[in-house]
Amino acid sequence: MKNKKNVLIVTVILLIIIVLILILSSISVYTLELKTFDEDEQIFRQKVYPGDKFTIKYTHSVAHTPVWEMFLLDDNFQIILTETDFLDHGAGLPYTCFDEEVFIEEDNRFKIKNMHRIILTPIYYRIGAVRENVFYFKDEEINLSSLVGDKLLILEINRNNLFNYLRRKLVND
Repeated sequence: MKNKKNVLIVTVILLIIIVLILILSSISVYTLELKTFDEDEQIFRQKVYPGDKFTIKYTHSVAHTPVWEMFLLDDNFQIILTETDFLDHGAGLPYTCFDEEVFIEEDNRFKIKNMHRIILTPIYYRIGAVRENVFYFKDEEINLSSLVGDKLLILEINRNNLFNYLRRKLVND
């Protein structure tokens, strides 16, 4: 009698675990990830939601002035370039806007606002040790130039299920 009771308890616990895994496997989780191209080393990984924003800052290779590019995640988790800011005019720097975009001078910067340029992913992003490449997401600021030096990074949005996301988070943290 005791063995049957133990078997029943183990069976119920296993069924509960299986149901939990099935439920967690059916819930999608999206992450914004930055990793090195050659070594596949994780630089940044964060759970994201529609409406989340991030910024990439770099020093322009010709003008040697900073450029800021602001991005937004839309409802389909596509990366949308929404604004570009820069300090000066010159070779390779934006000179006009298109469609509904507006070109303004504000806060001592030239800005192209109201952009809605869908960016195909993954984004291959060349980091330069002397280019002051900085990645901003919410309250995080990562100086990519000092962190990785001269490397090619991949920036992408990944879809995963909640079970794998939590499992990976437990293993990596």
